[in-house]
Amino acid sequence: MAGLSVSRIGIIGSGVVGSATGKGLQKLGYDVCFYDILSSKLFSLKQEGYQVASNIAETIMDSDILFVCVNTPIVNGKGGGYSNKNSSYSSHQDLSQIFSVLSEISKVLGNNRPDKHHLIVFRSTILPGTMRNVIVDYLQRNCRIRLGEDYDVCYNPEFLRQSSALEDFFKPDRIVIGEGSGGASNPLVEIFKPLTKNIIVTHYEEAEMIKYASNCFLALKISYFNEIAMVCRTLGIDDKQVSTAVSLDKRIGSYGTLGGMPFGGACFPKDTAAMASFVKKLGLRPDLIEMALELNKEMKEISSSQQVIQDNGQIDQADVVKFSTQ
Repeated sequence: MAGLSVSRIGIIGSGVVGSATGKGLQKLGYDVCFYDILSSKLFSLKQEGYQVASNIAETIMDSDILFVCVNTPIVNGKGGGYSNKNSSYSSHQDLSQIFSVLSEISKVLGNNRPDKHHLIVFRSTILPGTMRNVIVDYLQRNCRIRLGEDYDVCYNPEFLRQSSALEDFFKPDRIVIGEGSGGASNPLVEIFKPLTKNIIVTHYEEAEMIKYASNCFLALKISYFNEIAMVCRTLGIDDKQVSTAVSLDKRIGSYGTLGGMPFGGACFPKDTAAMASFVKKLGLRPDLIEMALELNKEMKEISSSQQVIQDNGQIDQADVVKFSTQ
């Protein structure tokens, strides 16, 4: 991509992830413009001095690099593919917001042949196979310009905590980029190089799985220490002393070791449920994830404090947990 140092970057979906991504990129020196279907978000960003677009077409056409950060919630009910005789969980991922953006991208780029190369980057949390089999497939079937020549598509999962998203943007443990063809990720590597040396470029599927493996592991860890806490309390043992001592092991760490509270937040509940359903569809048994979901449900029922551990590590009241766009 020519002139990367002055590339114009568009953000579609200006919630927690989109806002932090755009603000961070602007601080790195890029020209950033935000778009969201909620005018209140754009108003707030404009009040802070950021550029906002009046419509999604403007964002797409004027951007060299487009970050898609829309939400991918789970839908509970029949057809979710996740069921267990001892579980009430049945859920699947809702990609309606992704499809809405794909439709706009196909129309705008297809009807207005671009005079520059576009890189479309998805940051939304999506299950393995979604990039190649859904997103790229849709664009190739519905967009009249050519993949690899006129545009490229990458997947760049985020690992941002809701309460400190902008701070986390600048201090990533790693950057993961999934690409469909060699070289498509080069502009992103250049963008993120100042932030970390740990840049992993891989295929779409590995990048998608890295995101889910990370979130599901943290949910499992919280559930494990909840179980340990229940055993301790049954035996009259101080579970806090146990968890504190265990967490001093550098291989384990302190995150999620405070027992007695279920996990909550915008990511862990939906991602573990979506992953369990996904694994079921593969004909496999998501035993560990399923147990984490069941134990978390029990913890919500028996927790006297009605507190939850958020995906950002903070503890909030269960009845005020807010789900926001990515």
